[in-house]
Amino acid sequence: MKKNDIILILILMFVGIILFLGMTFYAKYTSSGNIYAKVFYKDELILMIDLQSNEYKIYDTIYKNQIDSGLASSGIFYVPGSLTNDMSELYLTDSYAKDNQIVGIKLQVSDSKISVTYQESPKDICELQNPTNSSLYPIVCLPNELLVSIYTNIVSDEFVPDAILE
Repeated sequence: MKKNDIILILILMFVGIILFLGMTFYAKYTSSGNIYAKVFYKDELILMIDLQSNEYKIYDTIYKNQIDSGLASSGIFYVPGSLTNDMSELYLTDSYAKDNQIVGIKLQVSDSKISVTYQESPKDICELQNPTNSSLYPIVCLPNELLVSIYTNIVSDEFVPDAILE
């Protein structure tokens, strides 16, 4: 490698780091202080959760009956997943899921972050993603057709937990 090539690579790396830091700063600067997770299943918004209070809104979709929010006060939500059908492993550790015969993905909200704590997919890639509360790090679970996006620029008036549809 030539000296000029090395310098060009270093400059590009420096610019990349500056751009990433700039995006992070912009995300924090435009944040309203409220952090919400929007859960999409098969490209349709099915659930929105306030990550600080665990208040939620279930949207009126064909999937609304597949969402279980019985443990929402504890930050646990069950949502549908395309591949997640065998719940025997979850039933061993989750009596609520077993008693209610829940079938789907288990989401956990803790410390104002959301994560996937149970699902079925090749190599369990969905569970391996770190808990997030950043719009720069969504939870993407392609095998289960699930996406959890984080929004920090929604004003609290746009989130109306009183309109919960169950």
